[in-house]
Order: sequence, then C-alpha cells, then structure tokens
Amino acid sequence: MKTRFDRFHPLVTFLFYAGAVSLMILMMHPFFLVISMAVIVFINILHDRLNGLRRWSFFMIITFLLMLMMNPLFNERGRHLLFEINQHRVTEEAVVYGGMNALSIIGIIALFVSYNVIMTPNKLLFLFAKILPQFAVLLMLTLRFIPLMRRRLEEISVVQKSKGLSVSHGSWRSRAKTGMLYVQTLLTFSLEEAIQTADSMKARGYGEGTRSYYQYFKINQADVIAVIYLLSLFSLILIGWFSGFGVLTVYPIMESWHLTRMDTLVLICYSMFLSFPILVEAGGIFRWRLSN
Repeated sequence: MKTRFDRFHPLVTFLFYAGAVSLMILMMHPFFLVISMAVIVFINILHDRLNGLRRWSFFMIITFLLMLMMNPLFNERGRHLLFEINQHRVTEEAVVYGGMNALSIIGIIALFVSYNVIMTPNKLLFLFAKILPQFAVLLMLTLRFIPLMRRRLEEISVVQKSKGLSVSHGSWRSRAKTGMLYVQTLLTFSLEEAIQTADSMKARGYGEGTRSYYQYFKINQADVIAVIYLLSLFSLILIGWFSGFGVLTVYPIMESWHLTRMDTLVLICYSMFLSFPILVEAGGIFRWRLSN
C-alpha cells in the first residue's frame, strides 16, 4: 500500500531526502539530533513498519557505539575531565562530540533506509536520465549497492552452508578462510552482473537519443506547494546555520546546551522540514475523516 508521500512527484521526494541528509550533517546539536532521530524512526514506521531498520539495527548499534568510543579514545581535548584510564584523559567534550557524530551517521543511515522504500529506480531515472544519463545510472547503482550486496551475501552464505562451510563454526583460521571465500565469491558475482548490465544497457542504446519508454510523472499543484514548503524551510534553516544557530560549539570551550530564542525558532523549522512525510500522512487522514 502506497503512502501519500510516495505519491508525490519524484522532485519533491528527492528534495526532501537531499535536504534532510544535508541538515543532519550541518545541524550538530544534541537536541537537534535527538529530535531528528525520533522523527526519522517515526517516518520509517509509516513507510515500512520498521522492517528496513530492523535489518540494519545491529549495524547501526555497532556503528553508534564505535563512534561514541573512538573519539574519546583518540582525542583528549577538553577542559571537563570525566575520568582517567592509564593516564589517558576522557573528557566530556570528547564524549559529546563523538555522540553527536554517531547520532548524525546513524540518522543518515535511517534516512537512506526510508529513501530505498520511496525513491524507486524509475523515479531516479526520470529526474536525471534526460540531462545526466551516466550520473543517473551511477547514483542509482551506488544507492542500491549496500542492500544489494547484503542480499547477495545472504544467498552465498546459504549455499556455502549447504557445503559445510560457515563463518560461525570452527577455528579462527578456518573462519577467516571461509570469510575470504565469501568475499571472493561476492566480488566475482558482482563483477559478472556488472558486465551483463553494461552490455544490456549498451545493446539497448542507453544515453544515445530519446528514450522509447519510461514511467512519466506529472507535476501538479500539490507538488508545487510541497516544493515551496521544503525550499522555504530549508532556506530559513540555512540562514540560521550561517548565523551560528542550531550548532553546539564543543572545542576549544564547550558552549551551554541551552537553546536561545533563535535556536528554538531554527529547531521548529528543522522539525517541520523533517516531519514533512508525517504531516502529509496526518493531513490525508484528517481530510478523510472530514469527508466521512
């Protein structure tokens, strides 16, 4: 079942995800990042009931913990000492900075999980294939690379287990040898399919003249309003970011976490931008109830 957000023109959905990823990188403040994570998780609930996030939950948790620990491990900068381990200083600034980076990275991963549900290859090709055909294909292949490789690795694992080869049993040496065999098979499989895809596209004349058939998306009034909404909020947030709002300075002296009036205003615009898919679904439900 398609959501109302999925029915928008591809330009609208692409602007949302591109803007959301950019803001997740720029707005480095704990309050902004925590709110954005909550909103993104709710978006994934609406789009696929967290099925995608469940598959990536282990990777996201490990990534978060590693990034949270790596910065204090290699960075002793900061005035607020938490504790020492063998004369190694662990500071509050290092922990906060590592935590913000970790939240930003896993938030972007969660966004791409939702992106893979909404932005189909047809939508991406519709946006870029006419003006940048090579870029469109490269971008499409890049964005689907990780989930595709994951599925292939699961298929290879099932086949290898039927032969008695597994990375979960045996000595460390045998596990490493089996793991390298998995990687070798995966790379061979991927290269062979890449050659077949390239030959198929060349035979079909991709990028040489007009396309004979493709899915066409027509922009309507709702799409125009959505583009204006997203661009207006994104512009306001950028103005606030350039003015120094919505960002927590950690080094050399960590600022107070207290939000000023302008920080709060930027946070509201930030939340409204990220909550666009939620507002669309809520608006649809509200109109449906009014009509009944």
